[in-house]
Amino acid sequence: MTAITAKRSQGGFTVLELLIAVIIIGILVAIIVPVYTDRAEQARLTAAQQDLDALKTAQEHAAIDTAYFYALYVLDDVRDFDGVPSSNPNDRTDGIRDEVLRTDISGDPRRIFIDTTSGQVPAGFATIFSQIQTSETNFNWNGPYVNYTRRSLPGEFTDVPADMPLDPWGRPYLFFTKDGYFNPRTLTIDNQVTINGTTLLGDATIFDRPTVLSLGADGASGGIVNGVQNNNFGTGDDLFRQF
Repeated sequence: MTAITAKRSQGGFTVLELLIAVIIIGILVAIIVPVYTDRAEQARLTAAQQDLDALKTAQEHAAIDTAYFYALYVLDDVRDFDGVPSSNPNDRTDGIRDEVLRTDISGDPRRIFIDTTSGQVPAGFATIFSQIQTSETNFNWNGPYVNYTRRSLPGEFTDVPADMPLDPWGRPYLFFTKDGYFNPRTLTIDNQVTINGTTLLGDATIFDRPTVLSLGADGASGGIVNGVQNNNFGTGDDLFRQF
């Protein structure tokens, strides 16, 4: 008791006063941290919803102009080009004609088009791309249709090419047609989604129309719905827009 009740030294505090201060600080932290965390998460949700609206609108406008939907990383392309692919860190101009030069695509990099009716990559994609190479203006490409606030860097994801738009949790936005997931690396329509070597649970053919989607905070397809795990895309904390 002597140490606790002793008079404070000049300019100092007693042990009891220090203990009280620590307790008060602990209480304040317990109150403030959850509030701050909730607000930060709400800000991410709002940003993701705004991104999804922008991507949806970009796809719609690109389709009106050219009659096709596109791989998401194409939507910010301009008419100009510099002969350097987006997979190169030295790229300065993100032009649609540069897409053919990509080295981070395992499929033919010209397979960037999705038929708005069939939901598939058209068989004549090479011919369509040659029209762009002849004249972006005559093809009616009026990009950029969207400006990303976050985008993937070269080599950042093993299954996602550079320049993919990223959600506020740092994961790529996904694009689905009515036939499945438009894989931005293979440029094929798949019934599963694989990111960084991990295949997500859930059927990628679940949507009946074009859909852009964020996996939300958990980074997984679906989540807990009414107390039960649901792995379907578009459930749980998944955020999406259809058009």
